[in-house]
Amino acid sequence: MRILYLAHRVPYPPNKGDKIRALWEIKSLSAEHEIDLFCFFDHDEDRDSIDALRQYCHDCYVERLSWWRSRLRAIMSLFRRRPFSLAYFYSPSMARRINQAIAARNYDLVIVFSSAMAPYVESQGSIPCLLDMVDVDSAKWAEYATSSPALLGWIWRREGRLLAAYENHLAMTFAQTLLCTDAETSMLRNAVPEARVDVLRHMVDTDYFDPAKAEVSADIAALQPYVVFAGSMDYAPNVEAVQWFYRHSLPAMQAKIPELKFVIVGRNPAKAVLELAKDPAVRVTGTVPDVRPYFRGAAVTVAPMQLARGVQNKILESMAMGIPVASSARAAVAFPPEVAKLILVEDDPQLLADKLVKVIKEQPEPPRLELRRALEAVFGDASLKIRLESFVQAAAGTGPGKTANQFNQMPESAAMGVRASLTAR
Repeated sequence: MRILYLAHRVPYPPNKGDKIRALWEIKSLSAEHEIDLFCFFDHDEDRDSIDALRQYCHDCYVERLSWWRSRLRAIMSLFRRRPFSLAYFYSPSMARRINQAIAARNYDLVIVFSSAMAPYVESQGSIPCLLDMVDVDSAKWAEYATSSPALLGWIWRREGRLLAAYENHLAMTFAQTLLCTDAETSMLRNAVPEARVDVLRHMVDTDYFDPAKAEVSADIAALQPYVVFAGSMDYAPNVEAVQWFYRHSLPAMQAKIPELKFVIVGRNPAKAVLELAKDPAVRVTGTVPDVRPYFRGAAVTVAPMQLARGVQNKILESMAMGIPVASSARAAVAFPPEVAKLILVEDDPQLLADKLVKVIKEQPEPPRLELRRALEAVFGDASLKIRLESFVQAAAGTGPGKTANQFNQMPESAAMGVRASLTAR
């Protein structure tokens, strides 16, 4: 099968959640299908790593996302009824190259990774399309609005409202829509009951994230005992999470364990994160070649996310390493019960501190085998590959675009609404 795969970011190196997921999908599908990848980059390291993707792709087109044009388009969208996240990722040259590829390559299926890339193929009706929405991003913007100043709150609410309408439209008009958690899937199904919406969980590589394969260096060992947080440190929810933990829980823990340190691991640390490193008890590493030794040497991993959508890979990876994980309820809700029960869930900062001190002082042996078995059953590579392939085959079998058969299977009122929406565009 020939597949056109559109992604808003180069899915390499796999150092962020969306890149990890997109790369896994491409690698998994490339074993049986021919993949053409079209995507953006905004960092030179991403552009330079495109050669690593050629082993999985028949063709790769990578375009720099212009810093000023993308932001200008996003600002201009505020004067129109258009989500700014769509305008941000729009490029006439990308649209032209995608249209040329569709005309020349006779694709069997288009896979769109994230709703921001959907406008590039929304108007073509010749090929069935599958959307991996990953998260319901509109809910994220609505959540941001609740804790933002007046003007920003208005902008985020507007984005949440417009993007929700667009997400619902896509779910109705694409052959298949995928999300990464049961909670996100239920949210979209409730909004669009007639759509074909299913869950495809993130994959965690338990063979790679194996404690036996991670050696703790002398430099890392010198930090012990420490609590670790890992993630892209230019991502606002991660920045907020480490600030929250540093201010509200870490002091109470250090009152009982004075030598305790807080290690923040991840690329591009924001200024607010670097400020924390002025405290001798805080280590901000920036980009590291391998996160596994930092997990392996930690007493516990924390993910006190105050804003959270979808699955936190830091939780999956730490659990695979056999390290206890403490999480906010917002982050834990993304996990099915058989995995969530193995996470220490606490939102109260003092209670969180007390529970973490107990874990560190008692030093219980982490239930590594139980953690790894639970992850393999739900987030394992083999079962998820089968599930992904079944979605791809089903979507490709629906025929061009959103087929007449699918319209006929909808209630007439819903089908009329979709037709009216398409006509208006």
